[in-house]
Amino acid sequence: MNVYKRELKSGIKSFLIWTISIAAFIAICIGMFPEMKGKMDSVSDIFASMGAFSSAFGMDRLGLGTLLGFYSVECGTIMALGAALFASMVGSVMVGKEEKGRTAEFLFSLPIKREKVMGEKYLALMTEMIVFHIISFVVSLLSILAIREDIPMKELVLLHSSYFILTLCLATICFSLSTIPSCSSIGMGMGLVLFFYFFNLMANITEKIDWLKFFTPFSFTDGATIVLEKKLDWTLISVWIVISLLCLMYGFWNYKKRDMKS
Repeated sequence: MNVYKRELKSGIKSFLIWTISIAAFIAICIGMFPEMKGKMDSVSDIFASMGAFSSAFGMDRLGLGTLLGFYSVECGTIMALGAALFASMVGSVMVGKEEKGRTAEFLFSLPIKREKVMGEKYLALMTEMIVFHIISFVVSLLSILAIREDIPMKELVLLHSSYFILTLCLATICFSLSTIPSCSSIGMGMGLVLFFYFFNLMANITEKIDWLKFFTPFSFTDGATIVLEKKLDWTLISVWIVISLLCLMYGFWNYKKRDMKS
């Protein structure tokens, strides 16, 4: 497990920065709710009537004057997009950095198979994502308790489960693509996330192009749908889990066969 420990150690700084930042944003956002609660009741109708903008963020279906509505729109956007960018950043460089850092020759001089290297790197990536979401979820619960609101546990678990699955899928896809030298960059990974996010906004605007939701993993994190229906869209989730697994299989295959530059 030397590669696993090495990856966790080398990524601890970025992990702490992103985790603390996202957790702090969530805590601040929830902390603002009591002050905005009364005011949001009067502006919810205005937000709901803003046409495409309201539809894109689900504000036409949820009232911002309620904790769940406020959380799913405000904190949900922070969680989904922030976690996705973090996953893409870590996943996109975890494999390719050996070549860019000129450490590939040393790594593969050790008595360790490439499959094991990939496996331990991927395990380290998943560990970071899991711990990240545990901390974020705990901070959300503690923040809600701090403002003396009842915790809508079922809805929160569903919302954070969708963010967690989103993160695992994007981390896996970016991790796999990073076995391709030209795709092993933070910019490439973050660009992919923003591309998916834009597709999701477009799919939410009008039913005429709602088929776009099958082309973005953000589609199954729609807070309004989850809160109102109290369930996850397992059809969309299954599609993206399969895509992620296929990408992972390709990543292992490509990493094993290609020449590594030292």
